[in-house]
Amino acid sequence: MSDLRINTININTINTINKINTTFSDWSELKVGVPQGSVLGPILFNIYLNDLLWFIEESDVCNFADDTTLHAIDKDLMNLKKKLEISSNVAIEWFRLNYMKLNSDKCKLIICGRKEHTIVVKVGNSEIKEEPCVKLLGIYIDNKLNFDQHISKIVKKANSKIAVIKRSFRFLTQFKKKLLLNSFVQSQFSFAPLVWMLHSKRATGKINVLHFRMLKILYNDTESSFEQLLAKDNHFTVHETNIQKLMVEMYKAKSQIGPSLLQDIFRNPNYKGPNLRNGKDFKKPNIKTQKYGEKSLEYFGTLIWNLLPKDLKEAESIDKFKSLIKSWKPIKCPCYLCKDFVKGIGLVEMCNCKSCK
Repeated sequence: MSDLRINTININTINTINKINTTFSDWSELKVGVPQGSVLGPILFNIYLNDLLWFIEESDVCNFADDTTLHAIDKDLMNLKKKLEISSNVAIEWFRLNYMKLNSDKCKLIICGRKEHTIVVKVGNSEIKEEPCVKLLGIYIDNKLNFDQHISKIVKKANSKIAVIKRSFRFLTQFKKKLLLNSFVQSQFSFAPLVWMLHSKRATGKINVLHFRMLKILYNDTESSFEQLLAKDNHFTVHETNIQKLMVEMYKAKSQIGPSLLQDIFRNPNYKGPNLRNGKDFKKPNIKTQKYGEKSLEYFGTLIWNLLPKDLKEAESIDKFKSLIKSWKPIKCPCYLCKDFVKGIGLVEMCNCKSCK
């Protein structure tokens, strides 16, 4: 994965020319641009940048405003390097021809998968060395895709905000305390959860410890357990909230109103593919290894979706589904994050009945 960041050239006036087929217009001077921070600016920029996608053939391109990311897949490391270098040179040439400049200092390289040594990719006149973790659109992506570093950073940030808010507690009502903690602490975990929610069990522990600390401070209660404080707050764990958000996206995929990318991931049989005799909406994919297969969004989402009650699955609208899902959580969640680790055995689903406690 190569992250190409580009800076536009800022000038007061621009000379422009239009072309239709083989006919060119006369040159015109434009003295008015689009102000920074406008809604129209990114739209026009994406229209301007759209042609780049047609020129890069060796790699795939993900683009968000001025963040252009090249990514490729190959079993051979040298072939992968070659694809990225060819695509990078094509992109640099396109930027040059379209009066744009590549900022090579902000280019990052990350490679996921087993390899014996690190590699260096040449981007223009610069050599970009592989890094174990890079930040892309606010998400820290590591080469193992366990998102431990991302969780560590947002937990650290949330802890610092708790410390600041706590100083003013004696001046605030209970309502304002909760409002501040939800706005500045809980919100840290609401950004792009579908990307990082399949993290490691260690990261889950960090999030729950932070959440427990926040609730103890909010209710000035050091005696109650985490589960008791969650019930008092009428709230769910971050993991359970993320599951609810994932189910919303799966409902959209089932109803064919969500992004095409998620529809392709979940492979809704109502949209394409064979009909399922068991009446389920999504077919759980076969996985080769539990270590990696269970951590795929397709497997995880389908596993949880099949636990939903019928009235939720058959909700008449997305608004109705959102209203119902807010009060639902799996009674015995079968995902790897909710299983307990037993030495010598591995991850097992523990029974919570009274006779086994």
